[in-house]
Amino acid sequence: GGTPGRVRMVRSQITSLPMPAGVYSRRSLLQSNALRWLLIIVLGSALVMSARYWNNHRKRIDKSMPCSGATETVPVLDAERLSEDDLSKHQGKAVLVRGALRGGDLVDEEFGLTFRGVYLRRSIEMFQWTKDGSEYHKHWYPYVIDSMSFTRGHLNPLLMPFHDAEHILDDISFQGDPRIQVSSQLLPQFSFAHRVPITASDLERLPADLQGTFRVVHDQFFRGRDIHYPSIGDVRVHFAGIAAVNVTVLAALKGRELVPCQQASAAHVGGEHVSESALVVPGVLDQPEMQTAFFQSIDHGLGVPWWLYLLGVIHVACFAVLGFLAFFWGDFSQRIRDSRSD
Repeated sequence: GGTPGRVRMVRSQITSLPMPAGVYSRRSLLQSNALRWLLIIVLGSALVMSARYWNNHRKRIDKSMPCSGATETVPVLDAERLSEDDLSKHQGKAVLVRGALRGGDLVDEEFGLTFRGVYLRRSIEMFQWTKDGSEYHKHWYPYVIDSMSFTRGHLNPLLMPFHDAEHILDDISFQGDPRIQVSSQLLPQFSFAHRVPITASDLERLPADLQGTFRVVHDQFFRGRDIHYPSIGDVRVHFAGIAAVNVTVLAALKGRELVPCQQASAAHVGGEHVSESALVVPGVLDQPEMQTAFFQSIDHGLGVPWWLYLLGVIHVACFAVLGFLAFFWGDFSQRIRDSRSD
């Protein structure tokens, strides 16, 4: 009768035995390390994200919205529904004018190409040798690479056979009556040209001296044997243009013309002080949408510098390794010691 009682007493004593002190200390050490590195990871991530936000915010301040449009309400005018009263009411003020542009025929006489729109650009590239240290490579370039110092067998043509060219409509204006013109000072804002596809029919319109020398490959003129395996001196010609599309212009109204706004305080654009500005965006937009498009262009064009992205990558990699060690290194080291003791 007494044996079972003793067995139960022994079992209760075994279950109530304290864990070895080393186990508790090792577990506490792991927990404290894990919490410490988790806190460091959180704080480090917050630091990197704060730096990224500050960088973008600084660029947004430096490149302020044209015509003070980010803080002031600007009247929105539809070009096709303008009246003389609207013109007189908003003279000398910043306005948003939106609507379709009037197009005209733009002719590139050298290649016989006709494009209907407001802007046409011709770009020429020639396949050439280039030198990187002691190595030579072949690439397409829009200008002549001087090869006088290159070794034999790596010489480029001395001249480009053709040159880049731009064709701009003399009178850029909106459709509608009264007719609202766009000042030539706003032309740099028309930065949304699209590729103009070249077709086989365009070959027939080439001047006589170019007939038979070019063919159409990948929506462009190509002179050479094989565009996939080009030879030195091969030429490709492609075009980009702006058709008579819908646009929204943020500028000042002067008479019947849209001109750059005079900024109350000089903005910083590309590190330079600019006292007048405007904005041209494709599409029919209102003021909030124009602000969004403007700041998106800043984030895309200026964005976060490469070194900040690199810092973020290094940060994540380092703290991932440290976090792994904090969580698991105690167990690994203990297993190694146990295996050695055995």
